[in-house]
Amino acid sequence: MRRPWSGARLVRILDLFEEHVYAGEVMPDGRYVHHASGASAASLIGGPVPEGVDIGGYWESHMVVEDRAAYDAFNRRLLAGEDADVTYRIVGVDGMTRVFRDRARPRPKGGGGVLIDGIISDVTVREEAAARLAEANGRFTSLLDVVGAHVYLALAYPDGSLEELFQGPGGDRLLGGAEPDSEMVNWDAAVHPDDRAAYDEFNRGLGQGRDGEVLYRLIGADGVTRWVHDRAACRPLANGRYEVSGIVSDVTDRRRLEDDLRRSVEAMQQNHRDLERARVDAELRAATDDLTGTFNRRHFLQIAGEWLESETTRCGLLLLDADHFKQINDAHGHVVGDAVLVQLARRLGSALDPRDCLARWGGEEFAVILRDCASEEELVQRAERLRNAVCGAPIVDTPVRLWLTISIGASLAPPHADIDALLDKADRCLYAAKHQGRNRASLTPGVVPATSIHADHPEALEIARALAFAAGLRGGITEDHAEQVATLAALTAEHLDLSASLVLRCRLAGWLHDIGKLAVPEHTLTKPAPLTDAEWNIMRSHPDAGAAVIRRIDALADVAPAIRHHHERYDGEGYPDGLSETEIPIEARVVAAADAYAAMTSERAYSAARTPREAALELRARAGSQLDPTVVQALLAALALADDVGDLAA
Repeated sequence: MRRPWSGARLVRILDLFEEHVYAGEVMPDGRYVHHASGASAASLIGGPVPEGVDIGGYWESHMVVEDRAAYDAFNRRLLAGEDADVTYRIVGVDGMTRVFRDRARPRPKGGGGVLIDGIISDVTVREEAAARLAEANGRFTSLLDVVGAHVYLALAYPDGSLEELFQGPGGDRLLGGAEPDSEMVNWDAAVHPDDRAAYDEFNRGLGQGRDGEVLYRLIGADGVTRWVHDRAACRPLANGRYEVSGIVSDVTDRRRLEDDLRRSVEAMQQNHRDLERARVDAELRAATDDLTGTFNRRHFLQIAGEWLESETTRCGLLLLDADHFKQINDAHGHVVGDAVLVQLARRLGSALDPRDCLARWGGEEFAVILRDCASEEELVQRAERLRNAVCGAPIVDTPVRLWLTISIGASLAPPHADIDALLDKADRCLYAAKHQGRNRASLTPGVVPATSIHADHPEALEIARALAFAAGLRGGITEDHAEQVATLAALTAEHLDLSASLVLRCRLAGWLHDIGKLAVPEHTLTKPAPLTDAEWNIMRSHPDAGAAVIRRIDALADVAPAIRHHHERYDGEGYPDGLSETEIPIEARVVAAADAYAAMTSERAYSAARTPREAALELRARAGSQLDPTVVQALLAALALADDVGDLAA
């Protein structure tokens, strides 16, 4: 015979299901007074309740503060005679927070209070699961919003029409505020006309059960056009229909980036073509004299150096100078003078063999390197061919009819000749040709007096001093610096056993090396702080500007190359043309060393003066990189400092 149910057995069964019964009383003032509860109170509170402690008060003291208002309202409803339930949290003595659902029914009692019977359910796991589900759903919705995606479920019919069954969040954003509808009227109307054919073909494929994807534009209700990527998969149903699961992603930014990338690639390709053309043009410009179209000095030196190093050929060098050219400029102006130089270059080019190299050397002076020149007799013949090409007929392709002659200095190169020595000999031969009456070629060097290359311009040194004084006033550098550089340059040139004409050029270049700073803004010249990149670019323009000024002064025109190139470096890292080693005119190499020594031994606003020995050691450290080692050794020897720092050749 089955035993009857007892209250204790019922409580034990409820405990198994985490349902905990209790009995108590709600007093008229709303206080709860505990009467009895099941044996599981300890599990609810996370540990045993201390003896002698009021269980009701103990329970309420562990309630989460934020949930107390709901709990009090729960008691008030019971006191009013209503069944009530509430969910709240208890922080157990074990430190764990549990969530409980408390349901109770009141029984009237005299005196205004009510007796209550209740059951408490531990819903912690359920609430946590619900919270995780809500969080996951929120994250999914947020993720869709972040990526600009919209999910949908639809029915696809064989005719290509779709019927929406479910719409996820984000559709209104893709439509610029308009809500998607089940018949997709708003969506279809928003498809860009240019993308309609691709969109319809995509839908027809869905109606035939083909998974697919398509890229198209939507014109939103806000007037904004958005690119979307629509992907869908099909599942067959009855009556030839298909269930379509799809996701639409906003790819406007990606498409914009792709378009920008495509345009950037196209622009880069065009820039590459432009740069290649510019490189070819730059190389041509870098090798060509702007006025005459012949090679320039730098390219000539490069070619001449390569030819002279060759063991398979012997070369001849010619320096040619237009006679009385200053008179043409003085009488007819520089425009006519430039036209005469252009015609002179054309006549010289027409009289040369195709393998020969013609270059403008400076001013009205040209240089020619002749290939396969076997003897001095052949060298004279080829020089005479050039002279006759110039003087044989008047120049008529100018505003005035002019007769022009040239003087030529010729030098036959020995095997592995040094270009500087060969140029110096040709220069002295050119002087001899001019001294002998002009309009001739000479293979015999003349003895050049110190002022001979400027014999027609005895004021050259005075002009140089005056210009150096002007540059010094504006640049904050004293006239003493220019004079010191000029003196050191001349001494160095003499120790190098250069010709008298080159010694004079070195002296003049020393005076004039900073003349181009007249073209640099004064605030840049005198700026006490470090220069910006833009200011450095301006400062680096002064050698070219200085050379441009000096070329316009006939008495000083021969000095222009030294001024232009005195900031070139022996290792090729200088400016303005990046010349290296013997590509740099010897006068420029000399001035660079003299300028460096003078600067180091002078007191400057940004540096204290060094002793002669300290400066000499620094010069030696720069030899081979910034400065020509041979020139440095000659300068130190001129200053009697070579013994202090040792022989650079050691």
